[in-house]
Amino acid sequence: MPNTSQIPVFTDNVLPSLLVHLGVIDLSSASHELESKFPTTRSPGNLDFLLAEASSKTNMETDTTSIPPEGPTLTVEQSYIVRAAAIDACEQIVEFARSPNTALPESLEWVRDITLPQLDIWLWSVAKDRQDYRQLERFALKDTVFF
Repeated sequence: MPNTSQIPVFTDNVLPSLLVHLGVIDLSSASHELESKFPTTRSPGNLDFLLAEASSKTNMETDTTSIPPEGPTLTVEQSYIVRAAAIDACEQIVEFARSPNTALPESLEWVRDITLPQLDIWLWSVAKDRQDYRQLERFALKDTVFF
């Protein structure tokens, strides 16, 4: 069986959009007019709300068949930039988690062995399972078969 632990994350529109909303990808000084594409990410208290622990009301009591609202429509170049930023961000997250210099509480020691595919799966699952995350706008790229 081939080793898949180093394949990159799958960056259609879910991971990049979620990482923007969670403040992992900062578009405030991005090129190609990207800074104006996700205005709700700069709303006061929005990040605190999204990073708070999911309440039972926002977690798992969700209609997973509902389609998230369509977010901003990006150009091909803009989508390349945001998608590449998501790949880089996930690689940095894994690198940080695996660093011996990163202090982790004992309950999170398992994070030291995380792989890119595992991070990808986890981000996808929270994007799907948390109702508050499911309702976050995801960017759109018209005329593509990928997303």
